Amino acid sequence: MTLSAAALLVGLLAQDAGVAEAGADAAIDGGVSADTARPDAGAPTDATPPPAPSGERVQGRVIGKGGRRPVAGAAVAVDGVGRAETDADGRFEIELPPGRHHVQVQQPGFEISDDVVEVAPRGGSSAPSLVVRLAPDSSGPRYETVVKGRQPDAPSVALEKQEMTRVPGTLGDPFRTIETLPGVAAVAWPAPIYAVRGANPGNTGFFLDGIRMPALFHFALGPAVIHPYFLDGMDFYPGGYPARYGRYVSGAVVASTRPPPADLAHASADVRLYDAGLMASAPFHDGQGTVAIAGRYSYTAAMLSLVNSSADVSYSDAQLRVDHPLGPGRLTLLAFGSSDALSSRDSMNPNDRVAIRFGRGILRWTAPAGGGQFVLAAGGGLDATRAPFQKNAVDVRALSFLPRTSYRRPFGSWLELEAGGDAELSTYATKLAAADPALEDLTQPRTATLLGAYLLARLQLGSRVVLIPAVRADEYQQGGVERFEPGPRLVARVRAGRDVWLKGSFGRYSQMPSLPLQVAGLDNFGLAAHGLQTSWQGAVGVEAPLPAAVSLDANAYVQRYVLTDLRDPDSGDYLVDDFLVRRDALSYGLELLLRRPITSRLSGWLSYTLSRSLRAFEGGAIGPSDWDQRHIFNLVAGYRLGRYTFGGRLHYNTGRPVKVGNLFPVEYQRLPPFYQLDLRIERRTTYDRFTLDFYVELVNATLNAQATSLNYDYNGGIDQDGFRIVIPSIGVRAEM
Repeated sequence: MTLSAAALLVGLLAQDAGVAEAGADAAIDGGVSADTARPDAGAPTDATPPPAPSGERVQGRVIGKGGRRPVAGAAVAVDGVGRAETDADGRFEIELPPGRHHVQVQQPGFEISDDVVEVAPRGGSSAPSLVVRLAPDSSGPRYETVVKGRQPDAPSVALEKQEMTRVPGTLGDPFRTIETLPGVAAVAWPAPIYAVRGANPGNTGFFLDGIRMPALFHFALGPAVIHPYFLDGMDFYPGGYPARYGRYVSGAVVASTRPPPADLAHASADVRLYDAGLMASAPFHDGQGTVAIAGRYSYTAAMLSLVNSSADVSYSDAQLRVDHPLGPGRLTLLAFGSSDALSSRDSMNPNDRVAIRFGRGILRWTAPAGGGQFVLAAGGGLDATRAPFQKNAVDVRALSFLPRTSYRRPFGSWLELEAGGDAELSTYATKLAAADPALEDLTQPRTATLLGAYLLARLQLGSRVVLIPAVRADEYQQGGVERFEPGPRLVARVRAGRDVWLKGSFGRYSQMPSLPLQVAGLDNFGLAAHGLQTSWQGAVGVEAPLPAAVSLDANAYVQRYVLTDLRDPDSGDYLVDDFLVRRDALSYGLELLLRRPITSRLSGWLSYTLSRSLRAFEGGAIGPSDWDQRHIFNLVAGYRLGRYTFGGRLHYNTGRPVKVGNLFPVEYQRLPPFYQLDLRIERRTTYDRFTLDFYVELVNATLNAQATSLNYDYNGGIDQDGFRIVIPSIGVRAEM
């Protein structure tokens, strides 16, 4: 107990002894009397304060320390007696007699303040005006708890904003957090290339506010193309994603942006060893509208020049969101873009340069209609990519039109219907640096029309059963070929106990032929040559609470695919017309997630994946895929101690199969297991008008080497080729 709180407690006992003798529950929480504390502050409200003495009127305002946000509903006490509560703007007014007084302010989630006020006799100097800045309570939860009232439309892992930016090993990047979740195999760390449930990396979709993102990460060091603090939350669907999204045969990562605050202007800046970012938001039009901008620029080339003068690397990105009322609804403009460049100063080939740029913009109107919610959106995209392929280089410029609409309406408490549709209408202009008579049509000028529609019903059958049947139909048109693919889906949840849920999902999914990696502009090709990729997915699982605020999420899954694989990953010639091949595939496994919320002092999760991924190869052979990692383990933990947060991540995976070099006949062996330990320390300092976060991160602190290939050494042994990378990061972030 602080000295001010102890003094206040003595004053309360002396002034309110009568209440105690009457047998009232006069509980005192942090120095505020029972008649001032609100019920959620832990104090009774049946005590009646003494009449306020006549004197000067003192006006005050309560503001959260570290910014300018007012604190509403805070309890204000004078000399231990409750006198007022702040309004929505954080203001209060009290009448005090002449003399010296203690003004205490209390609000859950903040430390108690105790300010001394000198009130002059009436007719003397003017009454004082008081500004109280409440410091966040460092001993309690630092983050708000988001309560979700409805069950998800598909099995997923939901991450909040604070979780996504503080996971050790991700360098503060929200999207890289998925590599710590069940069902995800990192192909070659530290590259952000992920295979989800045994599918190819290019079979997982990424969406931002419903917009399909052509690329998720920058080509260079791998940060995401969206500023970390522009995001609000993220849902990861390892399989069986909702019908409102489509055209991927594996999982989906769905991120959302938050409307900027409408009360005050806000800004933040962060600087790291290799890039710097800025975000700012402000209200306009008398607070009816809001605008937010964010961006990031790298100086990686300057840093790399200190250790390797042969590489030129750069990346940048920018985001914009504008919200404003329009008629009965609200209009939202979302735009984002990204640019990457990578080249070698030592190369004599002018085609050895990678440049990837893309932009997306969408205007969305959301409004109530007929007892439901109607959404109408129209957007566009521009992609410009230059990529080398052996001695060739291809330049692609793509334009896209992206309309989308949906309508959702509840019918009582037991039924909710949602219907919608979306489309991608794209045209591709290409230019080759060298001609080749046998080229895949991804290098040719082409158009593609992708149309989709869905219908989803949410049935709440009492308090124990939730059924979500859905159907999605997709039409694909490219290269003079049309394909129609229906996709029935079903999600079921059954309450087996008070907070124990059994769950299951089943569905069919489809996708255009794709490269192993998603690259802006190099998509929507090969329908005539390869047909559609398809999958059947099924999963069952259980969600249950455990002691110590830990939750359990366990799942078993099986998935059947028809995929476009690389015929020979070692050939390196990706322009010939047969570099892709259709293959049947099967994956199955078990996934386990134990999680403790970030609102706890000790938070984090443990994830484990036991899986198998198979392919049917030419000649009738069946064997493990290139992404088959049998065991994947991640332990993520964070601990708050005052102003400090200590974090760590331990990762372990068994090796995937690779072809042994210099060996004939061809033989495959598994890479050795790999593990790494990542560490992070963060310190937060709160000033009156801004907060400062300083953090240090060390990725692969164990200095482990990762093997990437195996080669026969002609002496009967096998040599391992790989690398040892340790990534340090030092950064500071200011927010006001």
